[in-house]
Amino acid sequence: MAFFQLWNSDHGHVLEACKDSLKKLQLDYLDLYLVHFPVATKHTGVGTTSSAVDDEGVLEIDTTISLEATWHDMEDLVSKGLARSIGISNYDIFLTRDCLAYSKIKPAVNQIETHPYFQRESLVKFCKKHGVSVTAHTPLGGSAANTEWFGSVSCLDDDVLKGLAAKYKKTPAQIALRWGIQRDTVVIPKSSKVERLKENFEVSDFELTKEDMELIKGMDRKYRTNQPANFWGVDLYA
Repeated sequence: MAFFQLWNSDHGHVLEACKDSLKKLQLDYLDLYLVHFPVATKHTGVGTTSSAVDDEGVLEIDTTISLEATWHDMEDLVSKGLARSIGISNYDIFLTRDCLAYSKIKPAVNQIETHPYFQRESLVKFCKKHGVSVTAHTPLGGSAANTEWFGSVSCLDDDVLKGLAAKYKKTPAQIALRWGIQRDTVVIPKSSKVERLKENFEVSDFELTKEDMELIKGMDRKYRTNQPANFWGVDLYA
């Protein structure tokens, strides 16, 4: 399955951006194409992933392009056969609701940060109720990467996950992934280490009890680890 994302600066250039991705991937179509963030920024050239900031280091947001216009351009990709499914990413309940209201093709997926420290139960329930699958792009709480980039705390160091890992003879990461699967979300952990990649697949041979699922539910800190405001000078989640 091939999926790619529309970068923030390409909201006014959806068709060109998709074709550029297809060319790079050497594909005729994408199985899934997502709007990466619910914000249109100053165009920096199709295919680039830089973020335009002003002299004060604040993200330059393009106020002439609406999310609705972007979505309709995404829908055109489906009619042209360039994408089989389209979706959104980092949308909250209100933005997801709006997208459902103006969409001709409902978003197949909302890809969000969610993990034991940031469970977002209301958003997950809302999406599932309206037929939008939830993908956790940070199912391990960012682990080492987000700790380095954002100074965040990893849920994998929590005593609850460590205790369950000992109980099930698994790692804290495997416990977190299994929890994400059992709450009916798609988990896509990221690692460059072969042993970690192998470990992340080994989560189908056990099942957390209802009591242990509740135990992890009690870990929620409403703690976002991936915070682009550190780079953009403006908090899009405020």
